[in-house]
Amino acid sequence: MKYKIKQIQPYFDRSEKNYLNKVINSNFITEGRFTKLLESKIKNFTKAKYAICVSNWTLGLYCCAKSLNLKNGDEIIIPNITFAACVSAMLLANLKVKLCDVNFNDYSLNINMAKKLVSKKTKAIMIVHLFGQSSNIQQIKKFAKQNNLKIIEDAAQAFGSTYKGRKLGTFGEVGGFSFYGNKLITTGEGGALVTNSKRIANEVIKLKNYGRLKKGNFFHNTVGYNFKFNDLCASIGIAQIDKIKWMMSKKKEIYKYYYENLKKIKEVKFSKILPYSNPVNWFVVIHVKRKKKLMTFLKRRGIETRDFFFPMNEQKCFINDKNVLNTGDRFVDSKKLYATGLCMPSSVNLNKKQLSLIIKSIHIFYENRY
Repeated sequence: MKYKIKQIQPYFDRSEKNYLNKVINSNFITEGRFTKLLESKIKNFTKAKYAICVSNWTLGLYCCAKSLNLKNGDEIIIPNITFAACVSAMLLANLKVKLCDVNFNDYSLNINMAKKLVSKKTKAIMIVHLFGQSSNIQQIKKFAKQNNLKIIEDAAQAFGSTYKGRKLGTFGEVGGFSFYGNKLITTGEGGALVTNSKRIANEVIKLKNYGRLKKGNFFHNTVGYNFKFNDLCASIGIAQIDKIKWMMSKKKEIYKYYYENLKKIKEVKFSKILPYSNPVNWFVVIHVKRKKKLMTFLKRRGIETRDFFFPMNEQKCFINDKNVLNTGDRFVDSKKLYATGLCMPSSVNLNKKQLSLIIKSIHIFYENRY
């Protein structure tokens, strides 16, 4: 079906083409000076000491785990509501995964459940900032410190969001972002790790570059792979990050429009925004009654929506995996989040006419009890 209003689309203008032409005219399209420029802009934006671009964020997460020197069979706690790459990347790194429920109200990790998951083999915890909203970083960091756990911070969906004025992705030992085609800024595919540790940064560089810190030689002191970025993708990222403030402001306007015009519908709820956090909502998410019927109703009116993340403990690929240790646990809030969560159209180029049609359609659905 061809939708009149897409759920998410990237935003491009002439600047992406201009930077792409510069790369093509340079006759050097693999990882080079444009990648370095993008990394520099990410460092300046996040205030992290180091930023390293990689070919995609799934491999970025793998590099996060390997850079922390976690041993084969060590355990990591991961939120049960996230994208599957968070789990699969840790399995690729030969870790064992313990899934933890999240709080229905704010998507943050359920610390009370996390406390019960810690064993002698538990060495790390992953923070995931869903849809651009900050997890309860202060609480999770305190828990991690008490249990001597290293923190991987997945801010794939939260580029630009802050907690206490500090950019998400920079609170753990290592963290980072996805630049997939539907993210706030995109490079088509790709991602970036950020850290304040020179040791971790060097480990990641070696992992993505065949075990070498620099290209151009054939001496490999450690095993590495080819997770490198390229200047074609970097050129798009440079153009995107140059207009990040405008795109962030548009996202905030869109969220505010949804909230102000839907908050009086009793069947529609929004998640709680934690104190001290300043989210840039990648997607606007509402929690509704009769979700599937609402999705169908909006589809008939040419409005595309997206389902909420399906819980990891119910994913067929993980249920029988011996390295995902607790899929049989009860995840009450995860079930409720999936049952009610609906991702609304959230592109930065949505106009008032389109937003008005979406709002009007939701009001009609609930007023007429379709």
